[in-house]
Amino acid sequence: MTDHIKIQRTMDHAWRYFELHAQQRMTVFNFFLAISGLISAGVGVCLQQGTKFSVLASLLGTFLIMVSFIFWKLDQRVSKMIKSAEAALCHIEAATGTDDILIFTKDRQAPTHNSLSAVWTYGRCFRMSFLAVGILGLTFTIIPHLMDFSTKPIEEASPYKRVCLL
Repeated sequence: MTDHIKIQRTMDHAWRYFELHAQQRMTVFNFFLAISGLISAGVGVCLQQGTKFSVLASLLGTFLIMVSFIFWKLDQRVSKMIKSAEAALCHIEAATGTDDILIFTKDRQAPTHNSLSAVWTYGRCFRMSFLAVGILGLTFTIIPHLMDFSTKPIEEASPYKRVCLL
């Protein structure tokens, strides 16, 4: 088997590995968004019912924190797998001897900035989302015991009741 065929097969294997886990990462994040939205909607319904469902709203808030943590850990694992594939692809790119196709190598060598105006990676955006939803879950856990969000109409303070005449 020639070196060219070996490099091609290795490149195909590394690329499929990268593609599989990159797609998996996006799918997991989409599930995270859907589950978080459903839990938040459930908390909203509980809060509208007043103090009667405040314990359930707090439990859902706690569950939202757990969901954020679990999906964050899943994303860490998939991110590690993607970085392994990128390292393999960089090695293969270097073996080709052609500077024009060093896509992954050039991307890894690009300077990174930590400012808000810099380009953010998927990982950074996902981590910010997990943190924001986790904080929202903490808020949902505490707020139902401090405030009443019921949508029931306020009774008038008048001693006279309204009488409906037919």
